[in-house]
Amino acid sequence: MKKYRLKRPVLVALTAAVTAGVTLNLPAAEAETPVPAPQTVTVIDLYQQDTPPAYTAEMVVSWHEWQPTGKAAGVVPVALLELAEEYNISPVYAAAVFVLETGWGSSSAWLNKHNPAGIRCGDRYCRYSTATDGLRRMFEIMQDYYSNGLTTVDQQRALWSEAEDTDSIVQLMEQLEEGK
Repeated sequence: MKKYRLKRPVLVALTAAVTAGVTLNLPAAEAETPVPAPQTVTVIDLYQQDTPPAYTAEMVVSWHEWQPTGKAAGVVPVALLELAEEYNISPVYAAAVFVLETGWGSSSAWLNKHNPAGIRCGDRYCRYSTATDGLRRMFEIMQDYYSNGLTTVDQQRALWSEAEDTDSIVQLMEQLEEGK
């Protein structure tokens, strides 16, 4: 089943309509029920500016809106952003993992094997046909961890990485958010 994500403007309009008492094609029996008097609703009161999550080791790694700026805009692959939404994983978290594991996209594992995250196949790094294939595998692993209860940065990194690098990932997430 394909999931659809409603964008904030649609949610604001729907919330305003429901709050104002608009009837949305109700069956006849329900439509006859007295409807409370419409209330004036100011849409601006319902809308709150999106704010990025607090980047901590305890941050849940589920998807949220983010676009890279600054140095990250030239390094983070477009496919990473698309896959982040498809797999419902934080794009900042995924970008931080990519940046740390590939040395800002310069590692030989990334350049020669399209391996974005130090993914191992036995005793060597896995090789992928395309960069998108490598990124897709990274997201499959992240989503598998998430589905099995490892929902925070710290929980995922504890299983993923041989090094204690959670603090480095959090620092990179903050740096990426600031466009540095």
